[in-house]
Amino acid sequence: MTIERSRSSVLRIIDANYNRTGEALRVVEEHARFVLDSPTWAGALKDMRHRLLAAVDALGVLADLAAHRDTAGDVGTKLSAESEQKRPGPRDVLAANFKRAGEGLRALEEYAKMLDPNAAPAFEGLRYDLYSAEKGIMARFAPNERLNTARLYVLMTTELCRGRRPQDVASEAIRGGADMIQLREKQMPDAEFLALARKLREVCCSRGVLFIVNDRLHIAQLVDADGAHVGQDDLPASEARKLLGPDKILGVSTHSPQQAEAAIMAGASYIGVGPIHATQTKPSAAAVGLDYVGFASENVEIPFFAIGGVKASNADSILQAGARRLAVCSAIISADNVAAAASEIKEAIQNHAP
Repeated sequence: MTIERSRSSVLRIIDANYNRTGEALRVVEEHARFVLDSPTWAGALKDMRHRLLAAVDALGVLADLAAHRDTAGDVGTKLSAESEQKRPGPRDVLAANFKRAGEGLRALEEYAKMLDPNAAPAFEGLRYDLYSAEKGIMARFAPNERLNTARLYVLMTTELCRGRRPQDVASEAIRGGADMIQLREKQMPDAEFLALARKLREVCCSRGVLFIVNDRLHIAQLVDADGAHVGQDDLPASEARKLLGPDKILGVSTHSPQQAEAAIMAGASYIGVGPIHATQTKPSAAAVGLDYVGFASENVEIPFFAIGGVKASNADSILQAGARRLAVCSAIISADNVAAAASEIKEAIQNHAP
């Protein structure tokens, strides 16, 4: 093969994979834009398309690609697998196009080395960013669609149950309208935590309520919890998502718009917004007030729960600030009548439903 023919072949490969990758990124971007209504992901994918163009341009061959294109003579245009003709749902469309973009970027990276080794790392960087986008966007397909309709989230900690069994308190909270239960025990030994998690999982499963484990992902996996929740000082959300996989719920505590954006990019299914007021569960955490709730209501694209000192007497003000979901601890689990306390706050949420 002559040097000129070899170069022409490489340019055809660059052209085909540049187009393939750009098309696949556009398909995913359209889902982020029109299905997820996510400016965060739509913007990130648009930026990736622009970076793709810049990376190909840096090879110095962009103007030559069309001249070397030979669609009629490309044997690959006549090859197709049966699976390529079927897309049962949005998840299948996204999975196929993430794979297509990843393969295209890998081909671009390898063949770019033949033209300009210094330009190849740009394609590698894009490929890694694509993997992060895939992780975050595919996490939206967690099977628990109940998260979208969950409104009242009750956090369980034995110390605040006033000597009552946590599983009994949880059952009463569910009777009062709790949609999600979280087990949060920062000091409890693992063996004891595991036993309690299994009891709460059984209560929640029997009542059709989501069960979330705080921080201890290994126990969340052992009891097949619906998901796990991490704070800013716990395992990073991106690492937690790796351990949980794409089909489990991941919650992340956030205290600022910057942390909210980072949590979304890391694959969070929902975020906690707060603490709105001072709270017994995190006495050292500074309250963020209602401004952050207002920001979240306008800008956060995934479910968020206002948390921190939430109780019946202040629920209306938090809901008026834009919250549609509340996370509550002591105001419910320390109440004399747990079911009544949960019911009162759930009614407040429903009264503010759009």
